[in-house]
Amino acid sequence: FSPQHLDDDTVSGSNWITENNVQHSLSQTAKTTRKPYCGYTQQTLSKREQAEQESLLAAIQWPKPPDGKIAFAQSTDPTHSDFVIVKPSRFFKVGDQLEVLVRMRDFQGKPKQYGGDYLQARIHSPGLKAGAAGRIVDCHNGLYKVFFTLLWPGEVKVSVSLVHPSEAIQVLLRLREERPDRVYFKSSFKSGRYSETTECNVCLPGGLPVCNFTDLYTGEPWFCYKPRKLSCASRISHAKGGYLKGLLTQEESLFFQSDVNIKRPILSSGPDSVIVKPKAFT
Repeated sequence: FSPQHLDDDTVSGSNWITENNVQHSLSQTAKTTRKPYCGYTQQTLSKREQAEQESLLAAIQWPKPPDGKIAFAQSTDPTHSDFVIVKPSRFFKVGDQLEVLVRMRDFQGKPKQYGGDYLQARIHSPGLKAGAAGRIVDCHNGLYKVFFTLLWPGEVKVSVSLVHPSEAIQVLLRLREERPDRVYFKSSFKSGRYSETTECNVCLPGGLPVCNFTDLYTGEPWFCYKPRKLSCASRISHAKGGYLKGLLTQEESLFFQSDVNIKRPILSSGPDSVIVKPKAFT
């Protein structure tokens, strides 16, 4: 899911059903209050399922800024940020660990005081077509430590990039909680020569009949609006529908600029590579 695509040419969910390949507006659906149909939330979890749920929720927890609302100028700027290789002149051999320190700053050039940025880091040797990802540790103060295991000899370059600033992550968390239907799906129903297509998702706006396709074995919830004339059992196919539009405020959209703060490289303020000797080298 990429938020920069939220405002592309997409079809808004909950406003269509097709009959015999003719599109009709569901005005009554669009006007319903946003009370999602999430019957699965009423399920009682066993102790094991409850523990698993808590473990999964803990695993996706992400650091938050100290203030709820951060201005764009105070958000992470990959151009002002940099990284340094710790002890770049050290003698390295295959199997050693390489440490890199990443220092984040905002668009005013001021050091960030909190973490939560989504970074990607790797080492690579283009000539050898070799590469490996690094383990990133968030120090929660604008600094990040990255650890690499040096797996091959030769010149090894370090690359660090900002995928999303911490401020954008908070917007993504809001969308996850408030709009689980931002990506919607569709299913086709057919009986004889008559066919209908309806919208499907984990949650659907209330007020209309739904077909419950929740997996009986795993309990994974899934619902589709019930066709007007066909039964739920007449479903023949399933596909992605599209993205909902206009979910970002103007200020929020500043955190998702492809040439500014999405998937942008962070440059080194010193050497960006080390020479690695074979393991048996003395």
